[in-house]
Amino acid sequence: MTEAIPIYRWRCAPTHLKTQRQLAALGLRPNGQDIAGVLPLPKQGDRVAYLFDVNLAAPKRTPSPAQEQALAKATLAHQIKAAERRGITREELDAIGDPGPAWTDPAPVSAPVNAFADVTHVNAFGAGLEQEGVER
Repeated sequence: MTEAIPIYRWRCAPTHLKTQRQLAALGLRPNGQDIAGVLPLPKQGDRVAYLFDVNLAAPKRTPSPAQEQALAKATLAHQIKAAERRGITREELDAIGDPGPAWTDPAPVSAPVNAFADVTHVNAFGAGLEQEGVER
Protein backbone atom coordinates (compact mmCIF):
# COMPACT_ATOMS: atom_id res chain seq x y z
CA MET A 1 0.00 0.00 0.00
CA THR A 2 1.46 3.37 -1.01
CA GLU A 3 1.44 6.33 1.26
CA ALA A 4 -0.36 9.49 0.16
CA ILE A 5 1.75 12.59 -0.41
CA PRO A 6 0.70 15.37 1.99
CA ILE A 7 -0.66 18.57 0.49
CA TYR A 8 0.22 21.79 2.32
CA ARG A 9 -1.47 25.16 2.02
CA TRP A 10 0.54 28.22 0.98
CA ARG A 11 3.09 29.14 3.70
CA CYS A 12 1.96 26.25 5.93
CA ALA A 13 4.57 23.62 5.01
CA PRO A 14 7.06 22.52 7.70
CA THR A 15 10.36 24.40 7.65
CA HIS A 16 12.40 21.29 6.78
CA LEU A 17 10.56 20.91 3.44
CA LYS A 18 11.92 23.02 0.58
CA THR A 19 11.37 23.34 -3.17
CA GLN A 20 14.14 22.51 -5.62
CA ARG A 21 14.93 26.21 -6.02
CA GLN A 22 15.15 26.68 -2.27
CA LEU A 23 17.44 23.64 -2.02
CA ALA A 24 19.61 25.05 -4.82
CA ALA A 25 19.86 28.38 -2.98
CA LEU A 26 21.15 26.44 0.03
CA GLY A 27 23.70 24.62 -2.15
CA LEU A 28 21.79 21.34 -1.97
CA ARG A 29 20.08 18.92 -4.39
CA PRO A 30 17.22 16.48 -3.77
CA ASN A 31 19.57 13.45 -4.11
CA GLY A 32 16.95 11.14 -5.65
CA GLN A 33 14.56 11.28 -2.68
CA ASP A 34 10.83 10.91 -3.16
CA ILE A 35 8.57 13.94 -3.01
CA ALA A 36 7.84 14.73 0.64
CA GLY A 37 4.94 17.11 0.00
CA VAL A 38 3.00 19.10 -2.56
CA LEU A 39 2.25 22.80 -2.42
CA PRO A 40 -0.52 24.08 -4.75
CA LEU A 41 0.57 27.43 -6.15
CA PRO A 42 -1.99 30.19 -5.60
CA LYS A 43 -3.42 31.80 -8.72
CA GLN A 44 -1.53 29.32 -10.92
CA GLY A 45 -4.37 26.94 -11.77
CA ASP A 46 -3.33 23.30 -11.41
CA ARG A 47 0.38 24.04 -10.94
CA VAL A 48 2.07 22.69 -7.85
CA ALA A 49 5.50 22.91 -6.24
CA TYR A 50 7.09 19.69 -5.06
CA LEU A 51 8.70 19.75 -1.63
CA PHE A 52 11.78 17.80 -0.57
CA ASP A 53 13.24 17.08 2.87
CA VAL A 54 16.36 19.13 3.63
CA ASN A 55 17.66 16.38 5.93
CA LEU A 56 17.80 13.90 3.02
CA ALA A 57 19.31 16.37 0.54
CA ALA A 58 22.94 16.18 -0.56
CA PRO A 59 25.41 18.94 -1.49
CA LYS A 60 25.45 20.04 -5.11
CA ARG A 61 28.01 18.28 -7.24
CA THR A 62 30.83 20.41 -8.64
CA PRO A 63 31.25 20.23 -12.42
CA SER A 64 34.45 18.88 -13.92
CA PRO A 65 36.73 21.26 -15.85
CA ALA A 66 35.51 19.70 -19.12
CA GLN A 67 31.88 20.34 -18.14
CA GLU A 68 32.67 23.94 -17.22
CA GLN A 69 34.43 24.43 -20.57
CA ALA A 70 31.47 22.96 -22.46
CA LEU A 71 29.08 25.19 -20.52
CA ALA A 72 31.17 28.29 -21.29
CA LYS A 73 31.21 27.36 -25.00
CA ALA A 74 27.42 26.85 -25.07
CA THR A 75 26.84 30.13 -23.21
CA LEU A 76 29.03 32.01 -25.68
CA ALA A 77 27.12 30.50 -28.63
CA HIS A 78 23.83 31.50 -27.02
CA GLN A 79 25.05 35.06 -26.43
CA ILE A 80 26.29 35.35 -30.02
CA LYS A 81 22.91 34.22 -31.38
CA ALA A 82 21.13 36.70 -29.10
CA ALA A 83 23.42 39.52 -30.27
CA GLU A 84 22.86 38.59 -33.93
CA ARG A 85 19.10 38.77 -33.40
CA ARG A 86 19.68 42.34 -32.26
CA GLY A 87 21.73 43.26 -35.31
CA ILE A 88 25.23 42.85 -33.85
CA THR A 89 27.56 40.67 -35.91
CA ARG A 90 30.16 38.31 -34.49
CA GLU A 91 32.91 40.47 -35.97
CA GLU A 92 31.60 43.44 -33.99
CA LEU A 93 31.59 41.34 -30.82
CA ASP A 94 35.17 40.21 -31.44
CA ALA A 95 36.26 43.77 -32.30
CA ILE A 96 35.21 45.15 -28.94
CA GLY A 97 38.40 46.24 -27.27
CA ASP A 98 39.30 48.83 -24.70
CA PRO A 99 36.20 50.83 -23.81
CA GLY A 100 38.37 53.83 -23.03
CA PRO A 101 38.89 55.86 -19.89
CA ALA A 102 35.17 56.06 -19.13
CA TRP A 103 35.25 52.52 -17.73
CA THR A 104 38.44 52.79 -15.72
CA ASP A 105 38.07 56.28 -14.25
CA PRO A 106 34.96 56.47 -12.10
CA ALA A 107 33.00 59.62 -12.76
CA PRO A 108 32.14 61.66 -9.71
CA VAL A 109 28.65 60.77 -8.62
CA SER A 110 26.59 63.70 -7.49
CA ALA A 111 24.05 63.25 -4.73
CA PRO A 112 20.48 63.02 -5.98
CA VAL A 113 18.49 66.19 -5.61
CA ASN A 114 15.52 65.92 -3.27
CA ALA A 115 12.76 68.13 -4.60
CA PHE A 116 10.79 67.79 -1.37
CA ALA A 117 13.58 68.60 1.10
CA ASP A 118 12.06 71.91 2.23
CA VAL A 119 8.42 70.81 2.24
CA THR A 120 6.75 70.72 5.65
CA HIS A 121 4.68 67.58 6.19
CA VAL A 122 0.98 68.43 6.17
CA ASN A 123 -1.96 66.15 6.95
CA ALA A 124 -5.29 66.09 5.10
CA PHE A 125 -6.67 68.97 7.19
CA GLY A 126 -3.81 71.31 6.34
CA ALA A 127 -2.21 71.20 9.80
CA GLY A 128 1.44 70.35 10.18
CA LEU A 129 2.26 67.02 11.76
CA GLU A 130 4.57 68.67 14.24
CA GLN A 131 1.56 70.56 15.64
CA GLU A 132 -0.38 67.35 16.27
CA GLY A 133 2.40 65.79 18.32
CA VAL A 134 3.21 63.11 15.79
CA GLU A 135 6.88 62.15 15.96
CA ARG A 136 8.73 61.24 12.84
